[in-house]
Amino acid sequence: MAEPLDPAVFGVASILKSLRTRTGLREERLHGTEVDLDTLAGLESVRVLIDAGETSEWAIVHAVQTAVRTLDPTMSIVADVSLSLELSADLVKDADLYGHDLGQRRKALLRNWDRLHELLTAPAGKAPSPRALRLEVESEALTALAVALTAGAGPAGDPVAAEERIKPGGREPQPGMPAVSHDELRLFGDELTKTLRMRQTTVEQAAEDLGISPDDMARWAAGQELPSESQARSLDEHLMARGAIQSLAIGLRSRPVRPVSRLVSVPRPDPAAPTLLQTFGNVAATLRNCLVRDADGRPLGWPRDLRDLSGEATPTSTAYGIKTMMLLEDGLAADLVPVAENLRRKAFPKGGYASRGQSGPRPEATAMVLNALRRVAATEDFGMHAAQMEKGLGDFEKSRPFIVTTVLETSLLLEPGGRLVEILVDSLLVARRPYGDVLVWPEKAEPLLIDPDPSVAHTARAVRALASVQAIQPSSHVQEAMEQATAWLIEQRDLRNAYEVTERPVNGGYEMVHIRHLTPAWVVKALVSAGVPTTHPTVSKALARLWNSYGGDSAALWAWDNGDLPIWTTFDAIEALRLANLASARPGWASSQ
Repeated sequence: MAEPLDPAVFGVASILKSLRTRTGLREERLHGTEVDLDTLAGLESVRVLIDAGETSEWAIVHAVQTAVRTLDPTMSIVADVSLSLELSADLVKDADLYGHDLGQRRKALLRNWDRLHELLTAPAGKAPSPRALRLEVESEALTALAVALTAGAGPAGDPVAAEERIKPGGREPQPGMPAVSHDELRLFGDELTKTLRMRQTTVEQAAEDLGISPDDMARWAAGQELPSESQARSLDEHLMARGAIQSLAIGLRSRPVRPVSRLVSVPRPDPAAPTLLQTFGNVAATLRNCLVRDADGRPLGWPRDLRDLSGEATPTSTAYGIKTMMLLEDGLAADLVPVAENLRRKAFPKGGYASRGQSGPRPEATAMVLNALRRVAATEDFGMHAAQMEKGLGDFEKSRPFIVTTVLETSLLLEPGGRLVEILVDSLLVARRPYGDVLVWPEKAEPLLIDPDPSVAHTARAVRALASVQAIQPSSHVQEAMEQATAWLIEQRDLRNAYEVTERPVNGGYEMVHIRHLTPAWVVKALVSAGVPTTHPTVSKALARLWNSYGGDSAALWAWDNGDLPIWTTFDAIEALRLANLASARPGWASSQ
């Protein structure tokens, strides 16, 4: 069995896989991209170039090009063409090799397989099939590249590296405490400085509030010294850092020497952790602290990322926040009524809602908001918004399982026996594809797709939605689809989170929205809703994976792989845990919900 990837390697590999699409990893593409580049910009090889005065986009491209040249010849060739780095552009006269379409580049790579290896004086071997290239070889090459990018600057014991180890603040380290490098101290100082800026406070003010020496605080922010564990905890609580400052300080003190780019993992609660009920109470309190408020202290809603307390309250994040709080507290508390009122006001004049990056009302965004408002006001008339939601359902939307399941779940709340539910169920079933002897869901079901992969996250979303349909309007074809998909989900071992981009045609162009799926949560919700016992190994594994994303007592929120705190991750986790807990207490309950 292969060793699990280091979190830093996994994070970099995931970003590289996202950047290989379309034109690839080109400097001009990195300007304004929705892909989070912070992880790449934090790599040591990139930071050196940035510190030398280069732009982060240029630095990322050139650091990746340099790392690719260090790989095994085949891995180097595949990574170069996949990311369109143009390392052999002057040597191979095939314009498609670095074309603006990934599929175009793949075909050219296979055409020039022998020639590219010849240029590197390496044996070519048999070229992979197009499917193997797409599913296996590219993934292997980009993972190897991620390993190269996150590798240390020098081996352990390197005398130069040893000289760079310093005593924090010029003081003697405590017995048993490892030395901390310049890079590690700088990493902590940068993180603390950015957090102070985000919280709109200064070194001096924070020191005064905490009763800490301003000189000590200045040394921490300057990357000259680390706070003690208790000091880091106080900093974290004061700056509402959700465990980020505390975990980073403890990680840097306690872990062996490693590159600055390594991520600090979020600990899973141990057996002595609070009960689920206590955890839910901690989450509710934390979410209240994350509310965006106006100048008078009136709560407006939640931001896109819960780290940004000064951000804008967005419609979809606020909708998820309302639903989460209602799950945690069995209803909407009086202090959150203004949040629901503000959410109503964010609608477009003719009805409907949009999420970030969308120029007009979109059915999935409208469905997310209506799902929350309907739970707050069961008798309110949402006809105008529902009509706008249905109006926006075209062929593109019906080919996307994420959009169909999102709208279907809300339509079951608004009008369970309506025509729209029937249309959506039919669209969802049509979106399946054959894999072996079962029909399950890929990420999308648009025309002319070539051999799309099955998706655990999208299949789980579909099963969860169909289970809700089946509980209201049982039918044999829905039951059969659920049984096939459930049997397939049970056999899956890879529960990593999923990421997709919707490129919706709008006014002659494309409107791009990036969507992430907390796969373990959806697997729990799907299997439990389909009647699979919570004691089943797949459900247990998914629950364990889900807890790995929990920040513990200091954060009391669920994080995405890269450390972001989107509110929907906490909603999905809470809904999955609550569903599993209720199903354990009352077998058969979940499938009827």
